[in-house]
Amino acid sequence: VILEGSLAVSSHVDELSDYDINIFTSNYEKYLADDTWMSQFGPVLVYQKEQFPFYDAIISTRLVVYQGRPRIDFSFWHPRLLAEIVQGDKEYESYKNGYRVLVDKDRLAERLKPPTGDGFLIPKPSRDEFLQTLYDFWFEAYCVAKYLYRRDLWYAKLIENRYIKDHLFKMILWDHQAENAWAPDPLIHKEGKRFEKWASPEIIDAVSKCFSSYHVDDTWGSLFAMIELFTRLARKTSSHLHIAYPLQVEQDVITYLQYLKDKSE
Repeated sequence: VILEGSLAVSSHVDELSDYDINIFTSNYEKYLADDTWMSQFGPVLVYQKEQFPFYDAIISTRLVVYQGRPRIDFSFWHPRLLAEIVQGDKEYESYKNGYRVLVDKDRLAERLKPPTGDGFLIPKPSRDEFLQTLYDFWFEAYCVAKYLYRRDLWYAKLIENRYIKDHLFKMILWDHQAENAWAPDPLIHKEGKRFEKWASPEIIDAVSKCFSSYHVDDTWGSLFAMIELFTRLARKTSSHLHIAYPLQVEQDVITYLQYLKDKSE
């Protein structure tokens, strides 16, 4: 049993910090078959069944909120995965930042590499990844415009607040890291936690315009605010990376989206 995350390293901790518990056992199916064992730690308020990929394995989880107590996120791993991490065949980024071994019956976890503090790095994107992100963003921008044009607002908002913002946030990360020579930053989180602690006031102000109410006109406004911020950062980042920027494609997309906006009014 290994504790990972903020409570393992006493970093960014508050009263709502979760216990992230990795359980390595060859018989974890019994924990997934029913939920009675969760109550051993206190009265359960609500829990969620989730999973995530780890190389070729699927890690099942139970994310449990207890009444009046901290949340505990249990993840269930086969012991062979721990052996492969120890041997260096596989890498678990979270352990680079820190971990605490709670139970080690086979004395395997004691052979884990010590934390280095450089987990969850934001590496330089390759040319293909950078350009693919540009085209993915513009494609999703077209989709938002398409459904706004049709007055299909729910679906337009779904894309606006999910898919396209993933690409926008990735570009914000790349811009920030490029400006800081790609140095490790413990505040950075790939999914946006602690964003307000490291983003500049200028970025925060620009991002505030990228969210809108449930209204067609407001959503057109947030769409073009996202386009303005994304393209500005993308041009800067392409210069840092020495990647030729497809300016004509950008201009053609914006022209077409403006056409759809004008025609829908």
